[in-house]
Amino acid sequence: MSMRFHGKVGLLCACGLVAAPAPALALEFSGGVSVGGIQVGTEPRLAVSPFIGWLWRRTGDFRIEVHNVLSVVPGAGVGVYDRTAVTFGYTTKTGSVSLGPSLSIYMMQVCGAVICDRVMGVAPGGRAQSDWYFAGRLGASTSLNVDWAGGSSRVLPGSMVLMVTAGPIWRFGGESK
Repeated sequence: MSMRFHGKVGLLCACGLVAAPAPALALEFSGGVSVGGIQVGTEPRLAVSPFIGWLWRRTGDFRIEVHNVLSVVPGAGVGVYDRTAVTFGYTTKTGSVSLGPSLSIYMMQVCGAVICDRVMGVAPGGRAQSDWYFAGRLGASTSLNVDWAGGSSRVLPGSMVLMVTAGPIWRFGGESK
């Protein structure tokens, strides 16, 4: 699939959210910093990921969220991996789970089986996240992200990027049920 096609799909999703006729019943902002592993190429790396989320609560326990995660990947050449996702989720009194598509922009040093090289691009993917609030507005968040990096590359032969993170989360506004 071409980059142009992925751009049109992203624009269509964004327009659909803006044009959604149902009013939001509540707004909530959350943010935090996660630490976890990113697997790109053949060697796993540690990533530090500040994140923010914006929630529209619809009806009852179901919700729509927009997440943005900027992962800083330290190493010989510091890299960045920025991911935005629109997720659909279910919330309970003390937590939530969500799942949805994502779009990532990346630029980092990646090593394949034979060589290392700096790669950059855009990758469509998916995101799953769970949040658990155990002290009012303070909680813990875990996420799993899978992206498909496009193009042919000797450095990224499998074209798959996998990231698992966990860290604290703070809810800035709104109430959880």
